[in-house]
Amino acid sequence: MSGHVEITITELDIKKTLLHYNYGSYISHENISFGYANENFKVTTTTGNILFRLYKIQSEDSVRQELLLMNALQNSGFPTAYPLADNSGAYIRSINNHSCILSEFIEGIHPIPNQYMAGEIGRAIGTLSVLPINEKYKRPNYISIEHCLTIIQEFPKAKYQHPEIFDYFKVQTTFLKNYISEELPMGIVHGDCFPDNTIFNDNKLIAIIDFEDFAFDTLLFDLGMSINGFCYKDNMIQIDLMNELIKEYESVRKLNNKEKELLPYYIQWAAHGMIYWHLRNNLLYAKNQIQLKRVEEFMNRVKTLKGKSLKWN
Repeated sequence: MSGHVEITITELDIKKTLLHYNYGSYISHENISFGYANENFKVTTTTGNILFRLYKIQSEDSVRQELLLMNALQNSGFPTAYPLADNSGAYIRSINNHSCILSEFIEGIHPIPNQYMAGEIGRAIGTLSVLPINEKYKRPNYISIEHCLTIIQEFPKAKYQHPEIFDYFKVQTTFLKNYISEELPMGIVHGDCFPDNTIFNDNKLIAIIDFEDFAFDTLLFDLGMSINGFCYKDNMIQIDLMNELIKEYESVRKLNNKEKELLPYYIQWAAHGMIYWHLRNNLLYAKNQIQLKRVEEFMNRVKTLKGKSLKWN
């Protein structure tokens, strides 16, 4: 596996792309996030602000699947940032053989979670969980036990060795495998519902963004991920926030008894999945102290959860 994909969007790239849209002339742009998977820019034009996204590792087919989902979400009134069509009615442009799309730019803040926000997220993820399923949405989750087992095989030859993390990851993968193999309700999952992928205004959810890793998977995975995103303070789970998130989720979709029994393990599984993501992208082959610290935080979460009895209303 190679290192980070390095791509830089230039002002000229943005100006050339804007020529295909009827959204005014370029004024300025600023980089609002630069990650392994994509680059996002706030572009200001004479008609307002636009979100400009470059997909760094996603195939065009994958981006097209995301656009199909966006269409379904728009029909259901789901709060997200919707893509903008160019003058020909197309949504995908190409820059340096990478897909890019323009979307609505939604003003707001990435939140510090509280009880109101946890409830808003619970209700939104519940709404996503009951979205009617189209066969075209049925793509597998990037985070899976199979992928965890595959990356374990890479550990001995990785450029950067993290023995404590590797040992922990192997043990925890084996431990979780039994719990997440049971048949549970499935549907569309966002897969990464953390504060930096949401926009709030006065405790009101304005949008859940970044659906590029959506998948057809066990719905409990998204609930576990959302709890990781919105129910922790100082890396300790907050039961009051979790209660509110689950209550609002269940106002849309009730959990069955098996889901309630397995939820603590899916909270662990979501944290484990984030560790997998950081190892895959790209701690095995690149130094990144921020990512390393995040992995250690997720490891500590799981260790704490294992010794804690989770009870909710």
